[in-house]
Formats: sequence, C-alpha cells, structure tokens
Amino acid sequence: MLISEDGQALGKVSRDQALYLAHESGLDLVLLNANQTPPLAKIMDHGKYLYAQQKQESKQKAHAHQTELKEVRLGIKIGEHDLEVKVAQINKFLARGDRVKVTVQLRGREMMFRDRVPAFLEKIKLETNSGFEKELEKLGNRFSVILIGSNK
Repeated sequence: MLISEDGQALGKVSRDQALYLAHESGLDLVLLNANQTPPLAKIMDHGKYLYAQQKQESKQKAHAHQTELKEVRLGIKIGEHDLEVKVAQINKFLARGDRVKVTVQLRGREMMFRDRVPAFLEKIKLETNSGFEKELEKLGNRFSVILIGSNK
C-alpha cells in the first residue's frame, strides 16, 4: 500500500514502482508499517519528517513541569495569620507538584521548646493535607522535613 506525499492513497503498488515514484518526485520512500499485509509505505521527505518529530518532542518537553524542591522557613513563635499565609503558599507549591522543605529555626532561648517542633510540623502536615517524604531532620537549631502531595 502506498500513500503519496499529499496523503492520497495510491493503493497496492510494487516496490520498484514505489521507489520510481519516490525518486521521480525527489522524495524518500518510507516504510511505515512492515507488519501489515500488504506493507504500508509513504512518499515523503524523511529529513523534514524527523525534524518535525524532534520539534514536537522538544515542545512537549518544554511544557512538562519539572518537580522542584521549594523551601519555606518558619519560626516556632509564628503568628496564626502568618502561619495561614505560609500554609497557603505550601499548598500552592504542592498543587503544582513540587516538594516542599519546611524548616523551623529556633533562636536563643527558643531551644527550650525543641520538643514542640514535631507537633508543630505535624500540624502543618495536617493543614496542608500532605505527607512526609522522610523523618524529621535535626541539624543544630534547625528542624526540617520535606512534604509531598497527598496524591503521591
């Protein structure tokens, strides 16, 4: 089966006749489906076809969202409204498909309240309806956890 360069079906044509038609039009004979009986071939500019395929793949790749790691820093004494704003920001990041690293830094005498940090981060996890990627990480006076969306 042969298809011309303008998409018109030419029907069953011998291999030699198909090669002659392709050569006469200055184009290539491309075998599209060899498993089909009779095999399906098309007269086309193979270089242009490959270029168009490559452009389409690069366009799809450009529109695909790469997952990023965003960071939100908080203090243990954060106000209720400020916490709501941060939670809304975390929700926005999670909705885009990003992972969010929530860091709580304790300063000075706040280190006395380090036992409150896990409950504080659990509260944020519940408010954002997300999950922890790994356990709470302690590094000096900083406590951090990575949140991932609930659908992952």
